[in-house]
Parts: sequence; C-alpha cells; structure tokens
Amino acid sequence: MDKLRVAVTGGSGRIGRAVVKQLLAQGHQVVNLDRQQAPEPLARMVYVDLTKREQVQPVLEQVDAVCHLGEIPGPGRQAPDHVYAHNTQTGAAVLQSAADLKLKRVIYTSSCQVYGYFGGPVVPPVRVPMDETHPLLPQNTYGLAKVANEGYARIVAEQNGLSVAIFRFPAVWDWLPEQPDDHHWNWLERATGPVDEFGCYLHSDDAARAYVLALENPRPGCEAYHFTAKEVVSGAPLPERWKKHHPDYPQFPADWPPFKSPLLLDKAKAHFGWEPRFNLLDLYRKRFGHDPNFPVAEPKPGESKRRRGYWY
Repeated sequence: MDKLRVAVTGGSGRIGRAVVKQLLAQGHQVVNLDRQQAPEPLARMVYVDLTKREQVQPVLEQVDAVCHLGEIPGPGRQAPDHVYAHNTQTGAAVLQSAADLKLKRVIYTSSCQVYGYFGGPVVPPVRVPMDETHPLLPQNTYGLAKVANEGYARIVAEQNGLSVAIFRFPAVWDWLPEQPDDHHWNWLERATGPVDEFGCYLHSDDAARAYVLALENPRPGCEAYHFTAKEVVSGAPLPERWKKHHPDYPQFPADWPPFKSPLLLDKAKAHFGWEPRFNLLDLYRKRFGHDPNFPVAEPKPGESKRRRGYWY
C-alpha cells in the first residue's frame, strides 16, 4: 500500500514510542504530538495541548491518519474528575478534527477497563470468554471516559464516514525477559490465588504492530478490538483458579485450554491479520520443559521445588 503520513498523539509515552518506531520501520512518515520529547526521539515532535482543538487540527491537516494514545494513562494518577474531563476533552478534539478533515484512518486507544473487571474497583464479568460485544460496565472515571470516547468515535464514524478502530488493551508490558531470573519465575509460580484481570497482558511490541496493521488495512465504519498475549500469566490452570476462588462468577467452558486468554482475538486476526507473538509461558516452558508448578508425584533428589505442585 501507499506510505502514510501518520500523527501519533502521546508518541513520547511507553506504547507511543513503540508505535512510532514500528511505523517508521515500515516506511511511514510520523509526527509525534506530545508535551514532552521522547527519551530517544525518532520522529518530529510538535508540542501540542491535546485538549485544545486549535492546536490539534493544524497538525492533523498535514497527515493521512492518526493514532490517538495521548490521554492520562490510568485511574488514580490524578483526581478522578480531572482524569475524566481531560481524557474526554482530548478524545473529542482529536476525533472531531479527524472527522472534519476526513482522514483515511483513525485508531482510538481504549482499555479493557471499559468492562469493569479490569482496573479497580471491579465487578464480575457477565460471561467468559469475552468478545468485544461484552457489556461495558466501567467502575472508575478512567474507564468511563474511555466508554464516552468510544461512543464519540462511533458517532463521527457513522455521521462522517470515518474509518475508526478502537483498541481495548489490558496491562501493557514493555520488557522482554529473554533470560528472566528466579524473581520472575517465583512471581509467576505463586500466581495461583484469586484472579486479577484474568492475568491478561500485552507486550508493547505486539501492541505497536497492531497499529501498523490496522492503519495499513482500513475498514469502513467503527470496530472495537481486543489485543492480548495468547496465554495468561498464571501459576496454575486459569479455569481451576477461577472455579476455586470465584465460584459465584460465570464459569469457563469445560474444554477451555488451561492458560488460554479469555479475551477473544478472532476479530483482529480476521480483519487485519494480527496475532500476538510474545508469550511469557513460552519462555517458561523453554527453560523448564513444562508448565508452571507442573505436578510430579515424587521429586527427584536435587530437583527444583518448581516441580512439586501448585502454590495454593
């Protein structure tokens, strides 16, 4: 396809830097809209207050597409009312400018906190596994702002013919433990109690690749997508932990694979060919040759306690 001119709001942040890097690697032109320079600048930066449309629109007039990541990145970082007001004002300025300029593609960075089970406080999921049609039940003003901006994105897509992809992310990691030490593995193996956020995560490189693929494969209308590693971070099969510690929650199907992520990824694969590459459990198996806490009847002399059963 033709190379794109892409604006990345929040391009100096953790995920934004990975997005900028991968877009440039694919030959696209990138401008970073932020209020601080990246530690290792890769693209031209324009200082912009994203809540002010008069600053946002002149930059978007020079591009074909925008990836919007430039919001307060979670609850609890600032006062709840400020998080909500800032993030919705920012989303509205970027989305409306993109619509009025009829950009070719818009990607809005949302969060799995829209479901209410991620972040805090939490409510039980309505069903597991979970696709993108799961009810939105935000429990904090960060998640509520994401729901509001998703709604705004749908309106501008429907009323202006805008092509919008909404990305719902779990926790995003930017570290790659090729040779993790015992601290990493002990932490993983002890993850056998109550389940927090399904144990879902996403590596920042996989997240960045999703932006590139979605930009290069635009679709009409507005669609929401899940992105997560193929397996969860867990020291025991997820359905077993779920049944033991959350018996009142909706339960997994009897044939659900032990560590498979409950966030379904079918739509992202079908629409633009995205699949996750990084998976922490693959590194564990490569090192130890089995799943975490793989039960063994009698450990051999000198064998690591990692083979002696679950850490319940």
